Amino acid sequence: MSEPFIYSITEALRDGTRILIRAIRPEDKPLLLKHFHSLSERSIYYRFFGHKRSLEQADLRGLTELDFVNHVGLAATIETEGTERFIGVGRYLRGVDEAAAEVAFAVLDEFQGRGIGTILLHHLAQIARRQGINKFAAYVMGDNHQMLEVFANSGFRTHDRYDAGTVRVTLDLADSPKDSRQ
Repeated sequence: MSEPFIYSITEALRDGTRILIRAIRPEDKPLLLKHFHSLSERSIYYRFFGHKRSLEQADLRGLTELDFVNHVGLAATIETEGTERFIGVGRYLRGVDEAAAEVAFAVLDEFQGRGIGTILLHHLAQIARRQGINKFAAYVMGDNHQMLEVFANSGFRTHDRYDAGTVRVTLDLADSPKDSRQ
């Protein structure tokens, strides 16, 4: 068994709220399932490109048992009444092209528009660069304006390709500033 990936840093949202960005771990299955069930139907549809009622055990294993080389997942968390709560998750999965990965996000509706997606994107990019990944690709529904805005305002050079209601956004991590969230 390999050593667990340790990644943990405190960040501030646009409104000053302090959050923790940390690696998703195998024992996070209950937190991830609760996060999923806290998403609106619209957010689930945008994330999974269809309706999904729950996450099966195989889904939870695939989303929490990560190697942090080819598959990386981060959670944005807050503490509520002494209990950690996932308010956003972001992940990337390296593709056939060793220098590229697909990236995806899910932020709880009540926390959208506060900078969580952008923060997760930048932390994933930092990890990806260390793994030799210089491009992220994301598939976004054409009417998911919030996610498209996150990518457009990320500070990364982007290339968009539209196809039948879906936008394929490619982010160039190599030529982008190391941290452009200002």
